[in-house]
Amino acid sequence: MTLEERRPATGPVVVYGATGYTGRLVAEELLARGRSVVLSGRSAEKLAALAARLGDGVEAVVPAALDDPAALRDAAGRGAVLANCAGPFAWTGDAVLTAATAAGTHYLDTTGEQDWMRRVFEHHDGALRAAGVAALPGMGFDYVPGDLLCHVVGRDLQPLRRITVAYDTQDFGMTRGTMRSALEMVHGRDVAYEGGRWRTGGARPVREHVRFPAPIGRRLVARYPAGEILTVPRHLQVRDVVARLTAVSIAPRAVAPVVPAATPLLGRVLQGPLKGVLDRAIDRLPEGPPEDARRAVRWTIVAIAEGEDGQRAAGVVEGPDIYGLTAQTIAEGAERLADPGFTGAGALGPAAAFDAAEVLDALAPFGVRWRRDDALAA
Repeated sequence: MTLEERRPATGPVVVYGATGYTGRLVAEELLARGRSVVLSGRSAEKLAALAARLGDGVEAVVPAALDDPAALRDAAGRGAVLANCAGPFAWTGDAVLTAATAAGTHYLDTTGEQDWMRRVFEHHDGALRAAGVAALPGMGFDYVPGDLLCHVVGRDLQPLRRITVAYDTQDFGMTRGTMRSALEMVHGRDVAYEGGRWRTGGARPVREHVRFPAPIGRRLVARYPAGEILTVPRHLQVRDVVARLTAVSIAPRAVAPVVPAATPLLGRVLQGPLKGVLDRAIDRLPEGPPEDARRAVRWTIVAIAEGEDGQRAAGVVEGPDIYGLTAQTIAEGAERLADPGFTGAGALGPAAAFDAAEVLDALAPFGVRWRRDDALAA
């Protein structure tokens, strides 16, 4: 069977997990761009209700449980691209990606889970290449802006000794799905990229500061098991990749100073019964933040590159509304994957699949702004 027979060059986008908080935003954004969608997920009743609300542009509704490979493959085969919005991806990812690969359909997802991304690169890449399709895990706020910014800041200084990507968020309210993914992220399975290779990296606390642009300024940061640790070495020649998150993004200012030291301990604790207790508690919380709170969120990402020759460069990308941005980046990625001119295959990060500056610029109408700011590298 030829590649052309396996995968349509253009077609609708299959949104799996379409009835969830993020899935609905993704479906709405795709429809707003004029792209037809296929809605999929576990609940036929909820999918039908969502289809009725969305109206024109919904091409089909295909219920598919995670333990039904035939139904998942049928859903995946209805489109040129499948967008998986159903987390935690440690639970859902393998089944959905395997179905997309078997159907010859490009795949992307909204994960923030570094361990799931690692599985895509290490365990699914061969099958993806054999099928002639691409998979882009972490194609949401996690980790599109950071991965793209690292590329545009670091590309002209290669080979790089080190690149640091640091995050700061303000007033971020998580969905239930994000909370569950966060439990997976701090479970102690994260990796570091040091000396040109990946290794287990979750055991060491850090106490560092990173300089952000005003009015944020210099901030205490903690380890962050970010996807850029996996993606950046695949498109930049670099020896060390470091990811950090400001302590005040994780905890109230009064207790933020203890966050860097406490993060590794939390990972060990969550390997016991506490994880199940927290997971059950999440069930009793609202599905996600109300729209006004979601839109009020602000985030800033800094990337600092240092060449082997000592030259340094830095850049900043910032914007609003983390979940709204995820809908934008998934839709942007899906449209680019569905373009007949896209020829990539295998497991890819955003900057390996697409032109980094071009995609950052494409997000400007949503309020995303990026710039070089080499003063931050001083």
